[in-house]
Amino acid sequence: MPAFAAVLLAPTPLVAAPAPRIAYADLGLDAFTDLPPPPDRADFAAEQRLELELFVNGMGSGVVAPVIKQGSRFQVRAEDLRRAGMVLTAGDERLFLDSLDGVVADYDAARQQLHLTVLPKYLPAQKIGNGARVFRPALRDMGALLNYDAYATGGGGIPFQASLWHEARFFGPAGVFSTTGALRSGGGGSLGSAGGYMRFDTYWRWSDERSMITIEAGDVITRSLSWAPAVRLGGAQISRDFSVRPDVITYPLPEFAGSAALPSTVDLVVNGQRIAGSRVNPGPFALDTLPPITGSGQANLIVTDVHGRSVVTAVPFYVSSTLLRRGFTDYSFAGGVLRRNYGLRSFDYGTPAASAYLRRGVTAGLTLELRAETTREMHLAGAGGVARIGNLGIVNASYSRSFGQGTGGELALGYEYQARTFSFGLRHTRRDSGYVDLGRLEWDDDGWERQTAATASVALGGSGTLGLGYFDLRRENTRRARYANASWTLPLWGESRLYATLSRELSGGAGGSGGRRGSNWSGALTLTVPLGSGMVSGGVTRDDRGRNGLRADYARPIPTDGGFGWNASVYRDSGQTPYLRGDLAWRTQPIQLRAGGYGQRDMTGWFGASGALVFMDGGLFAANRVTDAFALVSTNGEAGIPVRYENQVIGETDRNGQLLVPAASAWYPAHYDIDTLSLPPSVQADRVSQRVAVAAGSGYVVRFPIERVRSARAVIVDAGGEPLPAGTVVMLNSVAKTYVGWDGMLYLENVSSRNELVVTLPEGVPCRIAFEAGAPSDAILDLGRLTCRP
Repeated sequence: MPAFAAVLLAPTPLVAAPAPRIAYADLGLDAFTDLPPPPDRADFAAEQRLELELFVNGMGSGVVAPVIKQGSRFQVRAEDLRRAGMVLTAGDERLFLDSLDGVVADYDAARQQLHLTVLPKYLPAQKIGNGARVFRPALRDMGALLNYDAYATGGGGIPFQASLWHEARFFGPAGVFSTTGALRSGGGGSLGSAGGYMRFDTYWRWSDERSMITIEAGDVITRSLSWAPAVRLGGAQISRDFSVRPDVITYPLPEFAGSAALPSTVDLVVNGQRIAGSRVNPGPFALDTLPPITGSGQANLIVTDVHGRSVVTAVPFYVSSTLLRRGFTDYSFAGGVLRRNYGLRSFDYGTPAASAYLRRGVTAGLTLELRAETTREMHLAGAGGVARIGNLGIVNASYSRSFGQGTGGELALGYEYQARTFSFGLRHTRRDSGYVDLGRLEWDDDGWERQTAATASVALGGSGTLGLGYFDLRRENTRRARYANASWTLPLWGESRLYATLSRELSGGAGGSGGRRGSNWSGALTLTVPLGSGMVSGGVTRDDRGRNGLRADYARPIPTDGGFGWNASVYRDSGQTPYLRGDLAWRTQPIQLRAGGYGQRDMTGWFGASGALVFMDGGLFAANRVTDAFALVSTNGEAGIPVRYENQVIGETDRNGQLLVPAASAWYPAHYDIDTLSLPPSVQADRVSQRVAVAAGSGYVVRFPIERVRSARAVIVDAGGEPLPAGTVVMLNSVAKTYVGWDGMLYLENVSSRNELVVTLPEGVPCRIAFEAGAPSDAILDLGRLTCRP
């Protein structure tokens, strides 16, 4: 074919030559046959059928397709263009490339390639980046646990008091059942001089990850909106719960998109930090990447083609987690009876009530919200929304109105802006005197109220961070209260910091009777310096009554892997006896103990102990308090194996080959690893790393199937005493196949007490060896020289 192409491309007409005569003796023909003469000239307009490799915008597709060339026009099947990576709506018919708008073809005859230059609309969109997350269903096993917190105090004129708080939790595939309470004795108080038992919460909870729905029954706290209070109910609740899916991003993300004319490299740089990058094919692309900041920011999208040419595009954006992504819906429906006197009475339920809310992401910059509450005496409806105003921040507004027992409305307006070096927030609420919702149903105060708050924070570079605030509160028949405050944080050397705060109560206005004029100042200046493994701080204070004070503190936190920690502080008010406080804590894997004292002249002492008892996998385990999910690592009875959680060593398995991980992040697929480097050769582990997500409030047994095997080595020789050649096939006990190494060396695994080897000699004749392994041992059994006999 190349020779044919060369003839077609000859610049001058060809001169006809005498027709050659070819002998056909080899074909059994005696005569000579005349061949027709070649054409006088090449017809460049004639149709040519070629087989060419297709290139699209400089990128080879690997597709060799039949191409019809008619002069300067090229005809290609639509299906071959699709295989080359183009997006076409045409069927399987042949297309002339010049009939497609924005497609230019260039024929490379020497390489037999057809190079196509196309517009981005003919190229598929590409999703790149690291924003996509993998969904891993959370796991849970059957089990139970008992959290406890014991506390006792007395001395210094305070009568002895003791309490024991507990949480009993049962979990499994059907969900989590939990009940909490406290047993108190002595000291009087609301429970009387004899103390007593106080029940707090009892509930059952179940979550479905795929639908992101959580169902609760018992003592529930209503899920609510930011502008509506939550209340306690004895009843049931069904709600959308995004927390069960850490892989789902619920708020709108900025789209970093562009188009590459040639094969290129794309880099995304946010605030000087490269957060994503990848190679892209020609065509449009979008980076599905989560920016490392919220609020206002600017990204630079850098596209560098194969010739080294770079194009930088600045993309400003604003990210807010208060918005919902377009099409996302959040909701909650709860019903039951209102719980009263929580923490004072175990069972005190009153008025039947129900509440509901709904949030919907309408667009990437607008989220609408609805709210409803009802009882026998009161009904309420409300609506609101959150909107992004370009890159200038977030505004929110809501209005609720109650009917029945109280008729009135509540209006809330807000604005916030966050940037890398500056943030600002403004909020204003107005409530009518007759307004009532579930949170205020049993309040005696039904007067009107106005609240205004403005806050700002400014990063001053090397001069620290400055925070400002203004708060204005006005209530019916109450003196107006206005406050202004400022705070300043100045980094010094290392981890040292200087903190300064200043507050002022501004003069009262005419918002109520008996307004008081004047102003009061208060503030503090504190220096914090790291010392050893702890932190020492000291400073001066001034309260709103004009009294000055001196304070000094030292704090050493408990190391993450356990041990001792302590705190000590002294505070002296002007003209007063110094107030002392100190405590000591010791944490081990099974328990945490705390003790301390406080007071001025007469010291009051206290003691506390907290931990958990876990019942799972046929065992009882003592651990620190389990606040959420946990895992139990099992190594099939092998003791002393180091375990890592999220690449941090957290302990070794006990004599039963188990280790409890009491603090696992619920729903998050975390890494669990075991370190097998210190294991003897007789121990094998098919798996040393797992990624496991555990459901909230539950536990799961992460099993690493470790097995003990007996291994042996020997030198295999034939009847003449010569080592068998390398590669000779050996069968151990008719189940395990292995091979002889150099110099007759043979390594065997999983040997039994009595064993038989069947060896296939090079000449195809089998021979056998019988041997005994003896008692199991961590060491590799050396069998010496074994003779294989037919």
